[in-house]
Amino acid sequence: LVFDASTRMVGVSVCTILVGILGLVDDKFNLNWQFRLFAIGSIATLLVLWVPELRLDNLAWSFGYTTELSPLIGSIFTILCLMTLVISFNMMDGFNGGVISMCLILFVIMALVATNPHRQAICLFLISALGIMFVYNMKGEFFLGDGGAYALGMLTGSVALLTYNVDASITIYADTIFLWLAFPALDCLRVVIERTRSNANPFHARRDHLHHILIKISGPKRTLLFFTVNMTFFAGLSLFAETYTYLLLFMQIIIMAIILKLVRDRLAKSKVKSAIS
Repeated sequence: LVFDASTRMVGVSVCTILVGILGLVDDKFNLNWQFRLFAIGSIATLLVLWVPELRLDNLAWSFGYTTELSPLIGSIFTILCLMTLVISFNMMDGFNGGVISMCLILFVIMALVATNPHRQAICLFLISALGIMFVYNMKGEFFLGDGGAYALGMLTGSVALLTYNVDASITIYADTIFLWLAFPALDCLRVVIERTRSNANPFHARRDHLHHILIKISGPKRTLLFFTVNMTFFAGLSLFAETYTYLLLFMQIIIMAIILKLVRDRLAKSKVKSAIS
């Protein structure tokens, strides 16, 4: 078991490093989005082939239904999930502490439910490293950049998939994983859809993410506090929700929609007042 766990983490580590290098190159040379998508997809494919335990062969939902996936469909779906996380983590890296605090909370949760001592030790090491990174990031002395965001997206997604597929001290449902990663993933999908509808490139940098909108209203520190409290609350409750996890995911989606609507309405009113004055 220890050998199997070590082999899995070697694959995860190598692919995390590869996608991190891709991000560093992107930082320096500003790669076009088509090449970035292809490269991220290629690395995610390598990872799923290297570590087949990551593959989602079934999605067991907390409301009692299980979606069975063929090996091919499961592999494709897993690759798309990893690609979405890498891209969404990079999109979320728009303010100090955001991505790092989210990963810190998730690795604490995954360390608590891990039954494999090897993976638990890795989670604890990552928690320590992320804690140090968070302190220096908040001081403005350390920044993730594309390389760090890409790497954390791939690493966090991989460990979450292993937690779902391999072993955990509690039942981890598919909607548990979706709940843990709802904020970055759903905001990424929302932005891509809205940009596509407005004929804008969905992968070019713009300031239309939820955290950008919240920062305009409340500033970066309150935005970070909101994200941290929200993540801690829902990820913590997921440890006890069991067959009611889908209700937490539903609540998370509603909260995101309400906040987005309220903040956009407030910004629209501010623009009207500015125009009148």
